[in-house]
Amino acid sequence: GIRIGHSTTTISHSFCLRGGPVEILPFLYLGSCYHSSNKQVLESLGITAVLNVSASCPNHFEGQFRYKSIPVEDNHMAEISVWFQEAIDSVKSSGGRVLVHCQAGISRSATICLAYLIQTQRVRLEEAFDFVKQRRGVISPNFGFMGQLLQFETEVLFTESSQVALLFLTPGWAILRLCPLC
Repeated sequence: GIRIGHSTTTISHSFCLRGGPVEILPFLYLGSCYHSSNKQVLESLGITAVLNVSASCPNHFEGQFRYKSIPVEDNHMAEISVWFQEAIDSVKSSGGRVLVHCQAGISRSATICLAYLIQTQRVRLEEAFDFVKQRRGVISPNFGFMGQLLQFETEVLFTESSQVALLFLTPGWAILRLCPLC
């Protein structure tokens, strides 16, 4: 296990690293900058592509893994949603296993994984969040990112083209909200 040192830095750093990259789906992993810098970990998981959702973490093994960089700052004013489709398409087209990471694997990369699940698995944000949180307990997208995810959920799940599918997936109270006459 990881030893927690005496300094605050070591404790918080160890907290973020705990557990290594986690499998969200068989081809989708969530982790931190530290995980992305550990070639042995990447190779042991069969990672073939790395989606770097940070402006500060370097792509350590250019030429050995396929990299996609999304330079987003972790603050509530940052517009991460403008990157959702590009990130989702990047994961889909990778043809292998993708590590999605940011600095700590808590906010930005978790947000991208949540957007991926909402669109590809057609699940509500709440369900996606619970699913990812069970696998990486430290996830905590910032307030602004959560708002953007809620907006994305609405766009993906509550557009006219997806309402028919929702009739079979949602409880009766939700159907009433979708009814244009109600």
